Amino acid sequence: MPLYNDEAITLRHYDFGEADRIVSFFGRRHGKVRVVAKGARKLKSRFAGRLEPFHKVAIVYFGRENANLYKLSNVDFRRTRAAMSDELERFHRACYVTELMEAALREGDPNPKAFLAANATLELIARETRTAELDWITRFFDVRFLSHIGYTPTLDRCVACRGGLPETGQLAFDAAKGGIVCPACRPKFKSAVALSAGAAKFMAKMLTTEFGKAVRLKPSPQILREITSAIIAFRNSRIQVKMNSERFFGSDV
Repeated sequence: MPLYNDEAITLRHYDFGEADRIVSFFGRRHGKVRVVAKGARKLKSRFAGRLEPFHKVAIVYFGRENANLYKLSNVDFRRTRAAMSDELERFHRACYVTELMEAALREGDPNPKAFLAANATLELIARETRTAELDWITRFFDVRFLSHIGYTPTLDRCVACRGGLPETGQLAFDAAKGGIVCPACRPKFKSAVALSAGAAKFMAKMLTTEFGKAVRLKPSPQILREITSAIIAFRNSRIQVKMNSERFFGSDV
C-alpha cells in the first residue's frame, strides 16, 4: 500500500472501537484526510498526547489511493499550541477555525493556500488573548479561507449593475449574490446586510493583506460589527453548516 508523508493541522478526533481513534487532518500536500490511529486510547499508546486539535504535525499514513479511511503510522509535533486551551475565548475561536475547515474542505483535495491561511490564523490566536482582536483574526480568516476555496466576494463594484461604488455613504452586502450592492440597486435586495462604504473598503483590504500584517489593520468596533454581519451571512450562504463553536463566542459578533 502507498505510504504518505505530509505536514498537517489536526482538526478533530473521535473514538472508534474499543481502543482506536479516527483523526481528521488537513495536510499541506494532500488535503484533508481521515485516518485510524490504532490503539490511540491505550495508556501506553505511541500516539498519546499527539492527536489533539490545533497542533501542526508531521504525519505518516498508508492505505489505498483515494481511500475514505487511512491508517496512521506515525505523528510528530512540528508546532504545539497547548496554550489554546488556557483561555476560553481563544479556545472557542481555534475550535471555529478547525470546525470550518472540517465542514468546508473536501477529502483528498490539496489546497496549500488554505493550509497556510489556517496555520497562520491558529498561530495568531495562540498568541492573542484580547477578545476584540480574536474576533478580528477570526473574521480575517473567514474572508481569506473562503477565497482560497473558491468563494471570493465582489467588493470593488456593485454585483447587480456592475457599476462603481461611492466613496462614502451606505451600501449593502447581499450574501446570495456574493458582494456589494450599490444604493441604487439596494431596494431590489431585501435581505442584504447594511454595510458602510468604509466597511466595504476595509473588507476589500482584507483580501490583499498578508496574515503577518493583519493585526495592524485594527478595525474600529463599528466596522468590525458591520463586516462580521456581512462575512457570516456570506459564509452561511456558501457553507450551509451550522457552526457550533460560534455559539460560545463571548463578544457581540
